[in-house]
Parts: sequence; structure tokens; C-alpha cells
Amino acid sequence: MGFSRTLSRRSVLRGAGALAGSTAALPLLSACGGQVGTSSASAKVQAVKPGTITIMSPTGEITDDLVKGFEQAYPQLKVTQINTDATRLNAMLAAGNPPDVVRDAGTDVTPYIASQGLALNLDAYFEQSSVFHDADIMPVNNVWKWDGTQQGTGSRYGIAKDWSQDAMWWYDTQLWANAGLAARRPTDPITYAELLDAAKAMTKSSGGKTSMYGLWYVTPDIDRIAAMVATAGGKIISDDLATVDFSSPEAQQALAWIVQAGKQGLGYSVANPSPDWDGPEMFAGKQATACQGYWYTGFTETTAPGFESKLQFNAAPLLGSTRISPTFGAVGFWIPAKAKNPGASFAWLEWYCGGAGAKQRISAGDGLPSVHSLLSVLPQRNDFERAVIATQNNELDYIKVVQVASPYALNTAINTTLAKDFPQAITGSLSVGQLADLLTTDVNAVLAAGKKALGK
Repeated sequence: MGFSRTLSRRSVLRGAGALAGSTAALPLLSACGGQVGTSSASAKVQAVKPGTITIMSPTGEITDDLVKGFEQAYPQLKVTQINTDATRLNAMLAAGNPPDVVRDAGTDVTPYIASQGLALNLDAYFEQSSVFHDADIMPVNNVWKWDGTQQGTGSRYGIAKDWSQDAMWWYDTQLWANAGLAARRPTDPITYAELLDAAKAMTKSSGGKTSMYGLWYVTPDIDRIAAMVATAGGKIISDDLATVDFSSPEAQQALAWIVQAGKQGLGYSVANPSPDWDGPEMFAGKQATACQGYWYTGFTETTAPGFESKLQFNAAPLLGSTRISPTFGAVGFWIPAKAKNPGASFAWLEWYCGGAGAKQRISAGDGLPSVHSLLSVLPQRNDFERAVIATQNNELDYIKVVQVASPYALNTAINTTLAKDFPQAITGSLSVGQLADLLTTDVNAVLAAGKKALGK
């Protein structure tokens, strides 16, 4: 996903999942006052009414130039931006006075916002859109679909603004070669075991201090773990999305990899947090790899162009043998069910995610487009960009919705639990098996609380 150069990548990621970072969002159910559940009926398409539309998004991500461009295209509208804030959003939703547009991660929130009646069903809007056409919408946007029981099918509740296949990774070819590692064919996926060995070869420590981490910042979030497990043919969440199980062989294999990376100090971890995110650490010569998707292209070119000749973009790693290369966000926008001017809200989605605004952003290499028709504007002006595009085009065949989000809790709440439990295995005596049991118990408690709040 792209973002303003004034923002830290990590702060943008923390902005995803705006509704909650904990189960504190659950009381919103009773505060809304409306019926909780999934409506199969699409919202009636409303015309754009003159006035102001309020967009909740991380400060600085939507530039003044883009706002100006939208207001020129829709002179009857003015845009007001408010910073992403879970507490404020909850209060606005509960009061029946929500923002007109909310920026969020489709992979993480769609079952929650759709099943609880918070988001507008946009089927009719998409059907009548002159910008979005079903055959043109990229499959990644299926994470914004919900049919009442499963994510990836059913009605649309939002769309990505831009996206990447976030398990793809980059390495510094100079550091790779200096460690005696053979150059890789970028479209051939490395195994996680091979990746750990490569990280060991590149990690440099002396006197208890690490001057070079061979691996990226390994964060134990549910999206990443579920993606690893999916490549081994397993899954984390139950069919009814009410429980999780980390005790399967595939899940324990993923947990063991994360724990081993942390124990051996091959990368920053929840027990040894990074002072920043992958980009600044890599460009400062402190990290040999970065787990970032295509959008890293534009960031590199504007932030550290000297690295272009040294970076290689690679296919997503495999824990097993199934090629799956998911997105961990598909960050975009949804429209609250009680938005006052949904016609104007959808006009923003069209312009920013599929129209002129999208073309302006995508042509800078900041992320992949939400529609096939804009793939042609991805930059290929030099050898670096052309090599990246070749790898990316090959990877598009392996995009898949990895079911992990639940209607009973947001992934941000689940990730808070994971971050609390993992250090006990990295720095303590907790075995991987014990960690698996602890995670299963604690995450299921979060899901059970959410289910209870729904009266189920």
C-alpha cells in the first residue's frame, strides 16, 4: 500500500483496523442502537449532494494535491480530513454521526463491519458505477466481500485504494553475495527454512550487539501466521469463524519459525522491537532484507534511490508447497451505513481508487491498482522498475483470500493478544507447543467475548 512520504510505514500499519486495537470496540454493538446483522439488500443509490465529506484517514496520507484534484472534479464538494482514531470513530458511529468515508484494511475488518451493520452494502453503487466494472476489479478486492458467513464472496462493502502482495520480500544483493549466498531467481519462492539460514549468514553481532540483522522485523500478526500456514495446506480459524486453533502441525511450524527468528536475534521481534520499520532500517544499513510488497518500489525511488541497483524483489516464501501470496491489508475505504451523503462518499471511492486520483498515485509506483485497467500505468522507466514489474506480474497468479478475519473481533484485537503472549516463548521457557495452547486459549477468549456481545 502506498503512503505519504511524511508518514512512517509503521504508523500507517497501526492505522489499519481503525475500529479497535482491543476488545474495547465491542460495546459499540449496543451503542449503535440499530439491528445487528447482515442485510442482503443493497443500499439505494443516492446522487451526490453538495456539501462537505469527512474522511477518516491517517494524517498526511491523502495529500493536499489529491484533495484539490478531487474538489476540482466535484466542485460542489469540499473534503475535510480527520485522523484515524479508534475511540473517536466508535463514538461517532454510536452517536449516528459517522465520517462519510473510513480508511481501513479490508482483510481485517470486512466480516466485522458488515455483520454488525456498520458498513453500507455497496452492491448497487458498484453495479451502477461508470468507473468500476466487475470484470475490471482486481480479485484482491474480494477481501471486501462478505456473504454473511464467509469473506471473499457475497456483497461488496469497500474497495482497496492500492495494495501489495505483502509476503513478498526484498534483499540487498550486495550483502547477500558477501555472505556467500547464491543469487536467487526472483520468481522462485524460497522456503522459510532456507530464509532463516540465509538470515543467519547475513546477521552480524559482536559483544552482545547486532550491527546487521539478516531478517526483517518479524511481527507475530494473525495475517502473517495464517498466510504461512495456508502455504502448508492448513488454516487457523474455524469454518464458523468463532474459534482459532494454533495447535495443528502447520500452525506450530509457523510459530516455531517466528520464535526461532526471535531467539537467535536474526531480526527485530516483539521481544526486541525495531526503532522503526523495515525501510529506514534497511536504508540505514542495519537490515539486509525487508518484507514489503510492490509499493516499496516507489518508496525506494523517492527515499533511497542509491539502493535501486542493490535491491531484488522476490516471490513470497513458502512454509509448505502451496503457492499462496496474499495481501495483509488491501487497505482502502468503506462507507458507514449512516453516512449523510453516501453518493458523495462513493464518488470519492471512484475518483481515488479507480479514477484520476488512482492513476496519479499508481503511476508513482506506490502500490498496485484496484482495477486491471490501471496496471498499464505502473512505472517501467528503468531497469529497476522493469525487473520489479516482471516479478510482480508473475506473482499475481498466486493472490488468494486467506480467511482469518472474524465477525466477532477485529484482527487488531487478536494481534494485541499475540504480541502479549509471544515474548514468553522468545525470551522465556515457554515451548512452542505451550505457546500454541496459550494463543489458542487467549484468542478464543477474545472471540467468545465478541460473540457473547452479539447475543450468540
